Amino acid sequence: MSETRLWPQLPAFFGSEPASVHCVQRRTWLAVLAVLVGILCADSFTTPAGAGQVQDFVRVRGLEGDTLVGMGLVVGLDGTGDSMKDSMIAGQPYAQLVKTLGNVGSSPRDLQKVKSVAVVLVTIRVPYGGARIGDTIDAKISTIGTAKSIKGGRLISTYLLPDVVPADRTDWIPFAIAEGGPIEVGSDNLTNGVVRKGARLVRDIIKNPFDGDSVTLVLEPRYQGFPAATAIAAAINDEISLAGDTGVASVVDQQTILVRIPARARSLRNEFLAEILGYSMSADALRLRGKIIIDKRRKVITVDEGVQFRPSAVSAEGLRITAITPPPTATPENPIATSTAWTGVATDEKDKVSPKLKSLLDALEQLDVGFDTQVAIIEALEDQGALTGELVIQ
Repeated sequence: MSETRLWPQLPAFFGSEPASVHCVQRRTWLAVLAVLVGILCADSFTTPAGAGQVQDFVRVRGLEGDTLVGMGLVVGLDGTGDSMKDSMIAGQPYAQLVKTLGNVGSSPRDLQKVKSVAVVLVTIRVPYGGARIGDTIDAKISTIGTAKSIKGGRLISTYLLPDVVPADRTDWIPFAIAEGGPIEVGSDNLTNGVVRKGARLVRDIIKNPFDGDSVTLVLEPRYQGFPAATAIAAAINDEISLAGDTGVASVVDQQTILVRIPARARSLRNEFLAEILGYSMSADALRLRGKIIIDKRRKVITVDEGVQFRPSAVSAEGLRITAITPPPTATPENPIATSTAWTGVATDEKDKVSPKLKSLLDALEQLDVGFDTQVAIIEALEDQGALTGELVIQ
């Protein structure tokens, strides 16, 4: 008996014209939207409502992160630094460094043969909410000149300033100092790297989210929309009403909610903000449109749990059906799956439940259907208008 793999536990719900189970690894145009329809429909009832807090869906305006930048020198490179002969972009600051450290006779011309130094741009991203003196942050390093690699080099102490120059340049002062090494780089990019915890704050960066007696909440991009903004404002008002205040939160636009601080809470504004951010909020209450995100470069498909597809008929190429020869006897534990050249998908006539796309993709994985074919199926459903979510291809 010749044997290939028979997919177990698959109900025989493909079309009514059975194909021979004697074919081994036969490729055919096969509709895959009917895969595990019973399981898909049943799964529609089993997903619990997503629960969270208001702070999971919004950010507070005024607490955004900042970028600090500076120009520095990386030393200790094994002949992969800037060419002093071809460009003085590194020669001048390096000559100044040597002079500062005590070698007063050095000039850029004297350093033409040096290839162990690179001039670099140093950048850090101050996190949401600000930072305090002594906090450390990863410092990103990027070459500016002709250096071929900064791997293993060491960054000399570099002042980091805000990336926006104020009108009065005397206010343009350092907020952090970056230094250290060895610099870590990726295998495919030797001119960009990072010094882990290489930047240290020397001044507090304090954020103020309050504008008088109000605070503004901004929905994260993936949640923006009038239904979501209205739902969050309503949830805040419902909670605040228990303390006797009404109309505290109002929708400004599809991404912005203005929250007025009640008179009783104005002496405790921070505590009030923490309170409303901690209010319970169900993701289902936001009435969000689901999304299907396809990253073709990384070959990743991400699907929101609630995305469904309406009854459709689509065929796809490349699905491999395998069987055992001679044919086995069907049992409840190992039923036989049969197929036709095409098949339709219909929901249960009684309950009219649309199957979930996530469950369909899980079933296709079990059938060893490749990424490209899965993408083709999703795109075909989108073209038919059969998806209940938004398709985003990256």
